[in-house]
Amino acid sequence: MKLNLAIIGSTGFLGKQALEIIKELKKEFNIFALSCEKNIDLLVNQAKEFRPRYLQIYDFKAYQVFKKNYSSKNYRVVYGEEGLLEIVAHPEVDGILFLAAKTKSLKALILAIKKRKKIALASKELIVAFGSPIFQLVKKERIEIIPIDSELVAIHSLLNNFGNKNLKKIFLTASGGYFFSRKRNLERLTVKEALCHPVWKMGKKITIDSATLINKIFEIIEASYFFDLPIEKIGILIHPQGVIHGLIENLDGIIYGMFAKPDMKIFLSYALSKIVNKNYNILNSGIKDFSSKNLTLIKPDKKDFPALELINYLQKDTSLPAVLVGADEVAVENFLKNNIKFTDIIKIIKKTLKAHKKILNPNLIELIQAENWARHYADSLINKIKRR
Repeated sequence: MKLNLAIIGSTGFLGKQALEIIKELKKEFNIFALSCEKNIDLLVNQAKEFRPRYLQIYDFKAYQVFKKNYSSKNYRVVYGEEGLLEIVAHPEVDGILFLAAKTKSLKALILAIKKRKKIALASKELIVAFGSPIFQLVKKERIEIIPIDSELVAIHSLLNNFGNKNLKKIFLTASGGYFFSRKRNLERLTVKEALCHPVWKMGKKITIDSATLINKIFEIIEASYFFDLPIEKIGILIHPQGVIHGLIENLDGIIYGMFAKPDMKIFLSYALSKIVNKNYNILNSGIKDFSSKNLTLIKPDKKDFPALELINYLQKDTSLPAVLVGADEVAVENFLKNNIKFTDIIKIIKKTLKAHKKILNPNLIELIQAENWARHYADSLINKIKRR
């Protein structure tokens, strides 16, 4: 039987990639529901091709435009958070891909865990901000969340193959972004330049997070929850070629690495394969893809990447990661609107973290409040910059 799949964030970069893979796997998957924030034109085109039972639109204005201009006789159209919860709770939904950025799908993820759905997740902000209560629930319900981020897939695969009994440390790799090895005046950096990632094709927010290295700070917290590791056992290495996605170092001195082309289809395919316990050979990649590359691994410098100073604030089971997520979201959004400079992003995040009164062992409500507080505080800092 086909597995009924819901895709949250189907119109984003990862959503479009996932649907391209599923075209090749029609015997395995049926698209039960598609979800977007407000790109209704693309959502309608996807619906025509994949014929889901449900469509979900998060933005109210977009939902109203849809109801006015499009027919919904072929599927049920639902709106907002309640609509998302209706899809997740549906007894015919077997698996869910959480691909949307930000933390709007938090309640949907929690419900999916409680309903013991098969879950693959790329929404790293959810884990960074709310990792403790999420993984407490995962443990209680005895399910597994499959990661989609390339670095986490690498570690997931390596630990599955080699175990963690002799583990000394894991390493997440980063390309270094567009500016690595380039001497540039980052004060004058334009949005267009910042979005020129040298290796990956990604959405706007994650591309900026990659350029600042905040993306890697997020992944340290993610990995600590996914693999139940202390933050001290997780390192970062700059790897401009984007071929090595993760390394594990064992106590015996042996280091294992995972190599793959920098193509998110590979890692989405990995997640889908784990959902149905099958292996796929869709992309036909091989050793030829790396045989001519010089593979470099460099320890990052705080002078080049001021975001590394934020590692001092990475304390699991506190409210600080939620504050980090909220402040980063607001700062990146304002940089993309040309309201602040590229170099202001880390400054705003750091000031917000310093101003926050840390909560130990916070519950879910306290974490949500901390993230919202961070958004408001970061916004107030940005308003001061605008008035200069």
